[in-house]
Amino acid sequence: MNPLPWHRAALTRLLSDRLHLPHALLIQGAAGIGKVEFARALAAGALCESPREGLACGQCPSCHWFSQGNHPDFREIVPEAAAEDEEEGEAEPAKADKAKSVVIKIDQVRAVADFVALTTHRAGYRVLLLHPADALHPNAANALLKTLEEPPPHTFILLVTAYPARLLPTIRSRCRPLALPMPQPQEALEWLRAQGVDEAQAALAAAGGAPLLARDLAQPEEAELRRRVVAELSKPSGADALSFAASIDRPRVERFVYWLQTWVNDLLLVRLAGAPRHHVGCASVLAARAKSMDLEALFELDRELVEARRLAAHPLNPRLLAEHLLMAYNRATLGAKT
Repeated sequence: MNPLPWHRAALTRLLSDRLHLPHALLIQGAAGIGKVEFARALAAGALCESPREGLACGQCPSCHWFSQGNHPDFREIVPEAAAEDEEEGEAEPAKADKAKSVVIKIDQVRAVADFVALTTHRAGYRVLLLHPADALHPNAANALLKTLEEPPPHTFILLVTAYPARLLPTIRSRCRPLALPMPQPQEALEWLRAQGVDEAQAALAAAGGAPLLARDLAQPEEAELRRRVVAELSKPSGADALSFAASIDRPRVERFVYWLQTWVNDLLLVRLAGAPRHHVGCASVLAARAKSMDLEALFELDRELVEARRLAAHPLNPRLLAEHLLMAYNRATLGAKT
């Protein structure tokens, strides 16, 4: 698989010494920069039988199996809910109504114990990719520790997360950290344009510089939700919390929280530094609202939004969450008694 252009140099450095890869790597960085894609390219390079400049050749039997998703020396563990999203409803109808877990469970970690212990099929590495690592249930994390403490030879474990502080300290201490930086804006813009993204610069700004997130946010349904949320937050009289929250269902709640958080971040930036980062086309609206806001209350809302984003993927009442956050936004920006 072809690596993302801003990851090629880091991949080449790591894979230049394939015989001395760390037993476990904690890949971390901002959401939307392609950390999982980096990890998969790294796994493919480690497993490749005819690497080119350290990277996967894309032609050998190992690369063929990897691209087909059936390499005998590679396993990828994700929460059940994430696996269901990737399969896009291929599960049997009888199982569709059953809520899928949003955490990585202990049974999933135990299931790969035999895989890690067995001799490799191709006399090379065995690679285990686990993401997002912050979704590990505490019991699953403790089960994984056993493998991290005493990994069999030729084992390469990749953990991926945007929130390393949420991992157990014992997990972090047994992995070599690898922080992936945000790509340079011009490189990200060129990639987005090559992907056919319209108004790539605006999309990249909305995503805080993260190109894969920018590509997702540029999709028509995502752009429409952003337009609606920004229009609501821009109202001089404040957001209509009850009415707007009624339109926020479970699939939209995580993105709603994201847009509210980026708007609040921009309000703080305008107040403290004079220029927004995400909603650059709304600078005049943000400047007008920033003049009357309660700075302390907005900082408190920003802290609350960080926690809300963490919980947005979990079972909850999206309408009540949206109501609560919009009312808090009104109080912080208008002093409204809501």
